[in-house]
Amino acid sequence: MEVKLFGMIAEKAGAETIAVAAATVRELRLAAEARIDGLAAMSYAIAVDRRIADDALKLDGNEEVALLPPFAGG
Repeated sequence: MEVKLFGMIAEKAGAETIAVAAATVRELRLAAEARIDGLAAMSYAIAVDRRIADDALKLDGNEEVALLPPFAGG
């Protein structure tokens, strides 16, 4: 599945998207951390279909997935 990358995560990856095969959000997290140097040490969220997802969520490959860096705003 295509995973969209934002902010400093995209900068670290040198790309705005990566392709990852994963059956759960946890598998996706581990695969992304293996591919993007320094990601494991960062605080970030994974959004699935525009909602923050926990690691147990199952994926079928048709979802919109994004890795989101920490953000602040007001």
